[in-house]
Amino acid sequence: MNLTDLKHRICSAAQSKYFIDLFLKMSRFEPNKLRDFFKYYDPENPLHVDAVDLLQEEVESLDPDTMSDYAAWVRLFRSKKKVNVGLKFTPFLFEKLTGRPARKFSVEFCHDCGYLFEATNFSDHIEPSRMLMANMIVETGGFRWLKELSDGLYLRGRSDLDHGPDEGEKWKGAGVIQLTGKYAYRRFQQWLLENEGIDDPKIVAEGADYVSVKYPFSSAIAWIQQNDLLNVCLNDGIDACCYRINGGWSHYAERLDAYDRCRKFMV
Repeated sequence: MNLTDLKHRICSAAQSKYFIDLFLKMSRFEPNKLRDFFKYYDPENPLHVDAVDLLQEEVESLDPDTMSDYAAWVRLFRSKKKVNVGLKFTPFLFEKLTGRPARKFSVEFCHDCGYLFEATNFSDHIEPSRMLMANMIVETGGFRWLKELSDGLYLRGRSDLDHGPDEGEKWKGAGVIQLTGKYAYRRFQQWLLENEGIDDPKIVAEGADYVSVKYPFSSAIAWIQQNDLLNVCLNDGIDACCYRINGGWSHYAERLDAYDRCRKFMV
């Protein structure tokens, strides 16, 4: 290849990149543009109705779960509280609490955290909220381990957890309080249906792999309520909170350190 041909190819590549970048800029809406469609939607206009139906079809063809009752945006949209506590839990707060980069914490993750505090009424009490958060940080290694690290084979045949002889590992520990066992997963699925009107069969069907990602925090709500954890924190303080969650004094010093961070940054 001579110098002239090389220059020609370089110029062609540069021009192609320019037009591709230009096309992408022209073919995508600006941020927040979708809000305009909600603002100007006219249910009496058949073209608007058809357009929205078409949009739903296209979204479902890309990812059916995006239009499900348990999608994060649907849960947020349907929230009845005027002040959504979940919005206070941001990636940047988790960065301060854990020392991990903010990019590790998705909006969905933050919203599910907020939902836990909302549903258990911890959101009304700042000091118990700090106690709970500190313990969740330690229990999960700064939210690195939202699924039990073992293979879960030890759970096979556990009839007390409603497991058959050749099953059990699917329902190993998941979430911030390590929801464990088919029986517990089934109870969480039922709780979600009764309290949010969401029937999510994947909770039991897919087990820990699904719950640890989709419901890392809300999977702990039923346990927190059943163990009256809010009143434990209100009446007996940080030590009682640690013991109720851990069942002992494992990593007690780390829990106190995390509690200090929570008192500093959760304000």
